[in-house]
Amino acid sequence: MSKSRRNFSAEFKTSLVLQLLKGEKKLNVLAVENNIQPNLLRNWKKEFLANASLAFDKQARR
Repeated sequence: MSKSRRNFSAEFKTSLVLQLLKGEKKLNVLAVENNIQPNLLRNWKKEFLANASLAFDKQARR
């Protein structure tokens, strides 16, 4: 029996990453509270920071 993959919305990921960046909660605490693996949250943070400049890129908005 295989497990189905869970899909998380962009809003959910952003919310957790912002909480992590603000220092509201530690990474492990956020992961446990939201029933996700800490490495998954680390990857979301890494991706978020890598793509942050796109928020200010006028051509990316077109």
